Amino acid sequence: MEMVDPDSLYTGILIIGTDGTIDQLNQAAADFLGRSPASLYRTPLEYADPALARWSQRLAHGHRSFQAPEASLSTTGQSADAVFTRIDGGVLIELHPVAERLRQRQLANRADQQQAIHMLSRRLAHELRNPLAGVRAAAQLIGGQTSEPALKRHAEMIQREVDRITGLIERFAGDQNTELAAINLHRILEETGELVVTERHGRLDLVRDFDPSIPPLMADGDRLHQMVLNLVRNAVQAEAGTIRLVTRIEHDSPMVDRPARHAVRIEVLDDGQGVPETLRDRLFLPMVSGRDQGSGFGLAIVQQIARAHGGLVEYLPRSPGSAFIIRLPLIPAEESDHV
Repeated sequence: MEMVDPDSLYTGILIIGTDGTIDQLNQAAADFLGRSPASLYRTPLEYADPALARWSQRLAHGHRSFQAPEASLSTTGQSADAVFTRIDGGVLIELHPVAERLRQRQLANRADQQQAIHMLSRRLAHELRNPLAGVRAAAQLIGGQTSEPALKRHAEMIQREVDRITGLIERFAGDQNTELAAINLHRILEETGELVVTERHGRLDLVRDFDPSIPPLMADGDRLHQMVLNLVRNAVQAEAGTIRLVTRIEHDSPMVDRPARHAVRIEVLDDGQGVPETLRDRLFLPMVSGRDQGSGFGLAIVQQIARAHGGLVEYLPRSPGSAFIIRLPLIPAEESDHV
């Protein structure tokens, strides 16, 4: 039988001697522990990884073998299915990778969240269509019965805003398809940022860090505008004084469904109060808000728009503030006919 090279295995293998030091290990085990094999050889296990040392102490209480599913390693924070077995002269520890399982679980959780968003948004759209239609009809009636220019202008503005809100609701509910057209991403970011600066009467520092190599994209410009607007307003409501908009091109970028060979990365960085840790796991679900007056729909809409473009939005904490990372598959306008 052909012998298998231990260093070719994805499973980490460690043999711990009776004195508690590492007698043997392969490359995968060293990778799990975040060090080189040479630096770990003859190192006491409790120094190499205290969590593994604590788990292995169970063998001293009569266990011949046991498993610690998805054990978190002290040194790197990685998770592994750790199997501990008593052998002649020591302990055998096997570290089985679980990264793919965890990734699939995260994908499933995100899919469940998206399904919940979709069901709730369709119900919300159904409830709001009739009242909005009534508001629009009333504004139209007022505009038709008055000769005063200011009242006519205000009535027309109400009708336009109702139409815009209705369109957003229908898109969020999935009743309208994403309408792709050639757009200038940086122009959308500029207009969105300037709108919020105007709303704040100039009391906001907007920093632009754009990659000029990003070409015109095929996307729904109105929805991208709404997505970024929600994120920037969210930062303002978190009392940010500075917001930084960053664009870059990424390769083999992570997405929900599968990695994108080329993607556009948009970062909205702020120095505000950040997101409470208790909300971070549920941040993109409807009805979740860290503010008393928040609707809880702003970030759910952000994620919905990104997903409609085949992309993904992620949150990362900063000190101080927040980072929202948008990744969208890069579809240059000139190549759209071939996609």
